Amino acid sequence: MTTTDDRGHTDFPPEPPGEDFGRQPPHDMAAEQSVLGGMLLSKDAIADVVEVIRPGDFYRPAHQAIYDTILDLYGRGEPADPVTVAAGLDRRGELKRIGGAPYLVTLTQTVPTAANAGYYAEIVAEKAILRRLVEAGTRIVQYGYAGADGQDIAEVVDRAQAEVYEVTERRTTEDFLPLEELLQPTMDEIDSIASRGGISLGVPTGFSELDELTNGLHPGQMIIVAARPGVGKSTLGMDFMRSCSIKHGLASVIFSLEMSRTEIVMRLLSAEAKIKLADMRSGRMSDDDWTKLARRMSEISEAPLFVDDSPNLTMMEIRAKARRLKQRHDLKLVVVDYLQLMTSGKKVESRQQEVSDFSRNLKLLAKELEVPVVAISQLNRGPEQRTDKRPMVSDLRESGCLPASTRILRADTGAESTLGELLASGEQPLVWSLDERMRMVARPMVKVFPSGRKEVFRLRLASGREVEATGNHPFLTVDGWIPLDRLTVGDRLATPRSVPEPVHTERMADAEVVLLAHMIGDGSCVRRQPVRYASIDEQNLAAVSEAAEHFGVTAVRDDYAAARVTTLRLPAPYRLSRGKRNPIAAWLDELGLFGLRSHEKFIPRRVFALPNDQVALFLRHLWATDGSVRWDSTYRQARVYYTSTSRRLIDDVAQLLLRLGVHGRIRRVTKPGYRDAWHLTIDGADNQTVFLRDVGVHGARGDAAQVALAELEPLVRNTNVDTVPKEVWNQVRHLLATKNITHREFSAAMGSRFCGSTMWKRSPSRSRLARVAAVLDDADIEMYATNDVFWDKIVEITSLGEQDVYDGTVPGTHNFVAQSISVHNSLEQDADMVILLHRPDAFERDDPRGGEADLIVGKHRNGPTATITVAHQLHLSRFVDMARG
Repeated sequence: MTTTDDRGHTDFPPEPPGEDFGRQPPHDMAAEQSVLGGMLLSKDAIADVVEVIRPGDFYRPAHQAIYDTILDLYGRGEPADPVTVAAGLDRRGELKRIGGAPYLVTLTQTVPTAANAGYYAEIVAEKAILRRLVEAGTRIVQYGYAGADGQDIAEVVDRAQAEVYEVTERRTTEDFLPLEELLQPTMDEIDSIASRGGISLGVPTGFSELDELTNGLHPGQMIIVAARPGVGKSTLGMDFMRSCSIKHGLASVIFSLEMSRTEIVMRLLSAEAKIKLADMRSGRMSDDDWTKLARRMSEISEAPLFVDDSPNLTMMEIRAKARRLKQRHDLKLVVVDYLQLMTSGKKVESRQQEVSDFSRNLKLLAKELEVPVVAISQLNRGPEQRTDKRPMVSDLRESGCLPASTRILRADTGAESTLGELLASGEQPLVWSLDERMRMVARPMVKVFPSGRKEVFRLRLASGREVEATGNHPFLTVDGWIPLDRLTVGDRLATPRSVPEPVHTERMADAEVVLLAHMIGDGSCVRRQPVRYASIDEQNLAAVSEAAEHFGVTAVRDDYAAARVTTLRLPAPYRLSRGKRNPIAAWLDELGLFGLRSHEKFIPRRVFALPNDQVALFLRHLWATDGSVRWDSTYRQARVYYTSTSRRLIDDVAQLLLRLGVHGRIRRVTKPGYRDAWHLTIDGADNQTVFLRDVGVHGARGDAAQVALAELEPLVRNTNVDTVPKEVWNQVRHLLATKNITHREFSAAMGSRFCGSTMWKRSPSRSRLARVAAVLDDADIEMYATNDVFWDKIVEITSLGEQDVYDGTVPGTHNFVAQSISVHNSLEQDADMVILLHRPDAFERDDPRGGEADLIVGKHRNGPTATITVAHQLHLSRFVDMARG
């Protein structure tokens, strides 16, 4: 059996059993160090090594960690040296485990020469095979004893054979093969064919109108060819390759994750020899067909066209192999078929994010090698759902969409902007996003775009927060990013636990902050009425009178004994005339508040740009108006809430509270004959303590707040709301299994009584999970206990019908905060050109345009867009340029 190191990697040997106890498994520490040292010194060494060994081939877990980090940097096109690798390890929390930054320097000093890194890698790979052989032998022995105990012999033998096969199965370092070897050619390479009607600056596509539009496929470009299944997108990609390699003698390679090399070659021969593919597959070929086939084979046999049909290709392998072809054969074109079948070989949060990363990495590959990269991609079902089946660029995106009214939390100003506002302004603001450790970071939203008209659902959480999105829009769960249409009531989603200060803060005068809070709460500033403030709290009245003096205004007090309320009029300090307004009224108008009724009020954007100390000051005085704090001695708990008839104001207050790490719950309160009210409640002893200690309440309510705080501080906390979803126990159980720790031993280490499976049925608190992480020494579990996420529960999902929808792109992290909920962004479209393939007769067999196909250039970064009509001859595995007549 295998054991798992402290980072969750398998493929590491346990101590051998029986008489072998104490013998070290086969390994070569010097070779492992030399491999890593060479990779830290030379980018070429990385390309040599990556095709030979896998992370699990290293014996030392520390070396695996270093290797993983080097590959991550190399995959992103970033340099991999001791400094950058140390930074990457530090971000993962693994730098100390590998021996610190000095160990990385030691690796570079011990390697004899980086040029031999590939040979050192072969030594490491051979030792890894021997270790796996030892492990397989141990398991086969166990299978033999199991067979003796009555298991089916055929099944035991089959499992034993599978174990040996897994040991011997190794990746080849040269999976690409030239057509010469595949076809066994008999003739010399054909002469280069002169360009049609002029020289194209880029790689010719074979379609004259497309070449006239694009001037060929240019080095550094990423081109997406997309269509629905069965339309011919792979055929079009191969047409580009035939033009490049067979017609013009330029080297090209296809990395095919869908077709075998035999199928690819048969399609090439069918297109070149003009023989029906069905006849070739069935062997029903005439003598004339055989003659044409022989003639074409002899002409194309030495064309520099390479095929790699390796299964489960990773981006790292594609990069390494393409780089090698560039060095050896001056590669001019790369085709990847197709994008959605690629794999990273790693555990990922979301398949959509993984595909998005592939898109970005293919663009980086095109720039690095200075070749055009054609990525075949599958469209979503958008065209099939429309009357007009023509595809659109938005059909590339599978990440879902949001209405224009969706509010996006900005990191630059701290305020929210709607998707519609960002689309209209063209801004590219910084937004708050969760990184790989679920920490809030500022990232740019580089584009906002319309995505058509789709069915929208309203998703409501237990906290009262709501967001509207399409069914395929992903939300973050403890199991990763899950589309809305796969979520159900009771599932828990990631929402911000707290929000950092904005990148650019801007202070206001304290007097303005105080007066604004009181005017929003208990002030009146409607048109053709004096600016007024009403309260029964003398401390509030004093605060407003003092703050008004900042504007040169002296408050006039009107006492109404019968109503037990005092009103302050805030008149202008001068005679009003045309163009000369009350300074407080003018200020409120500038903030967008003048003339609003209570149910229309909101918090101006300037408040969200305040530093945290002034945010606390604002909330302290706002809570003194329509807020409530009291200690309920009957139930031994505090009651803390804020009330308003404005839902927008309640949402704004909840957003501001997150700046101070306070989480609020919103609920509607109805009363016959009255406008609906909204309560923002602060629940939970810890949550309430943070609010009462760090924010507090001004005035008479402040006394009640101090009483509540004094009662809360000595209480023993026992939360059932601020917990981590119980699915996290699945990861804990996996760790226990890999570390060979029994559940009873785990309970003892946790200092708790063993209670069987009961412990896995409840959602753990963050503090309990932190103890689990400490016991198991696991960084991933610790992340769940210390991240910036509050796990909120879905209570309702409702269809709202079709709406116009939009989305945005946040490179790197691929998510942003919308409506106070973490949501995924669009798949990042890094393409310089998008060619959408449309065949009318693919949807309607009797379409009058049968036999035609449209190449819709829907995006062209360096030129115009257009639709080019070609003829399809899919029975011959090709499209034909109609311009040739």
